[in-house]
Amino acid sequence: MDCYYNDGITTVFNNDNLVVLQNMPSECIRLIYCDVLYNSGKDFGDYNDNLGSPEEAMKWYEPRLREMKRVLKADGSIYIHCNWRLDSYLRILMDKIFGPNCFKNRIYRKHSRERGFYSNYDSQVDTILYYVKDSNNFVFNEIRGETLRIVPLFEFGVLEGRDEPRNWGDEVIDLRKWQMHWLVSPLQFEKMIEDGEVRMIDGLPYRYSSVIPMGNLWADDEMLDPYSRTETSEAYATPKPEAVLDRIIRISSNPGDNVADFFMGGGTTAVVCRKLERRFIGCDISEKACATTVHKINDLRRR
Repeated sequence: MDCYYNDGITTVFNNDNLVVLQNMPSECIRLIYCDVLYNSGKDFGDYNDNLGSPEEAMKWYEPRLREMKRVLKADGSIYIHCNWRLDSYLRILMDKIFGPNCFKNRIYRKHSRERGFYSNYDSQVDTILYYVKDSNNFVFNEIRGETLRIVPLFEFGVLEGRDEPRNWGDEVIDLRKWQMHWLVSPLQFEKMIEDGEVRMIDGLPYRYSSVIPMGNLWADDEMLDPYSRTETSEAYATPKPEAVLDRIIRISSNPGDNVADFFMGGGTTAVVCRKLERRFIGCDISEKACATTVHKINDLRRR
């Protein structure tokens, strides 16, 4: 399989992603992010976003997602960026391939401010489906800031398997008497104790640290699309903001890891990987997408 570009850190293929995946070794990628085809029915010139009915689209996606699972490392993660057209269908398909227990979250990314829709609510969010290959073993790096925060380590409601008593010094914490359960594993709790981050307030455990709590609603201004949805003449293939990829790559991979994007588009994933010292493998059926990505990478190298 011919390579379009390879500088030892960034590798780009101009080919069908299924062909590229089938030629890759198993368990070689730590993180996969794909801003997939949304099946909008639109023709963008260099690619056609029309996979037919949702059922036909899933038949097209299934072999690709199965190959993505195969190439993921045992502790790898995958993020599939889509929207309302296919997100429910893809969730069901990914549950089938990865297993429901490997579904970690559905992230909602606000992409634009309100527009004037006629007789309907404006669609302002995309969906990112987040799965891991092994629900008990995956990379998830906490992001720290400069401000200390206090957050609860518990939640209301008894939940079997997450309500066991735990020790904090000479004290035994039994959340069951409060009708509550733990939000962190025993190992995570022990690590917080070792780091001196656990505080007891009114008999309940909290974490006091500089870790930035990360929710699944990404609505910060930096998460908005970097192009106008009403003036798209100069926009290429609706590129995602670097902030989205920066967050995902920092959390679910480490420097030196292999990160892949099999729907590469304008190359945002490749650019952020370069900045964060990750190795990148990407492909796109569009030569324009490959040329755009390589241009951005070469521009970074010249800086």
